[in-house]
Amino acid sequence: MKKRTTPKLRIKNLPRFILFSTISLIIVFSVLGGMVTLTSKLVIAFNSQREILQTAAVNSPETNAPKSEPIIMNTTTNQNTKAEPVPQTNDTDSLAEIKSRLRNGDTAGIKVVFLTFDDGPSEHTGALLEMLNEYDAKGTFFTTLHDNDNAKAMYRQIVDQGHTLANHTSSHDYGLYSNPEAFFADVDDLDQFQKTITGQTETSHVFRFPGGSMNSNEACAQGIVSRGWNYSDWNVSSGDGCAEPPSSDVIAQMIIEGCREHDISVVLSHAELKESSREAMPIVIETLQEEGYTFLNMEKDYSYPRHLEV
Repeated sequence: MKKRTTPKLRIKNLPRFILFSTISLIIVFSVLGGMVTLTSKLVIAFNSQREILQTAAVNSPETNAPKSEPIIMNTTTNQNTKAEPVPQTNDTDSLAEIKSRLRNGDTAGIKVVFLTFDDGPSEHTGALLEMLNEYDAKGTFFTTLHDNDNAKAMYRQIVDQGHTLANHTSSHDYGLYSNPEAFFADVDDLDQFQKTITGQTETSHVFRFPGGSMNSNEACAQGIVSRGWNYSDWNVSSGDGCAEPPSSDVIAQMIIEGCREHDISVVLSHAELKESSREAMPIVIETLQEEGYTFLNMEKDYSYPRHLEV
């Protein structure tokens, strides 16, 4: 019976197994080492590329360009809008433009109304001033000489509230037209009285002849101009110059329709003396303001309608 040889075969093959295992381990470690080296190189390359890109971004012209205007969120509309400065408004700017046009004679489509009130002051002047103030409207008061406490207060109040205190002679005497020197003295008496009462060093030098310039004459009209005054008649009448004036509705309609016919309207009224005229004023002002008219007070350097031109 033969002996078994298996143990000898195992001993004989052992060196090959060890050699194979050693070679396999060397290969595995070589592969792992190569992978580690490759990974390190990739990381280094990535970091280098990132530094290059960051440097380029810092030096980019777009980065150095001026920053755009900030964007704010409009919470009411939920829309993005560009931040802009809040516009500043100034109510006097529009009046300054209108006044400049008046001085330059550029009056086409200007829609200006001069409310003028003759023969005051009276005990009703204060109420008329309050009404004008309520509507932010200015007026021109062609006064005569009234030497009492209420009238003196009204002269001052007219000036203090930015209206024009104008001259309608001291006495309102038509007979003075035949004596120009006496007429000029009468005008000067009121001028000096107004200065004393109001404390003004210079009055408006805006003048209206009693009854209008057509009741005057060229000598008186030329004398007023040569003395540095500007006189005005009217192109719209309230119709209240008679003993029995129309109702307030009729007066209001007459004034409104008359003003619509002119770029520059000078309204003749006796609202300090006539109740129906005072009652008509709010209707006139509200209606015409809604139609874009501006109510200004007179100044010396504007041009006004004259019935007798010199």
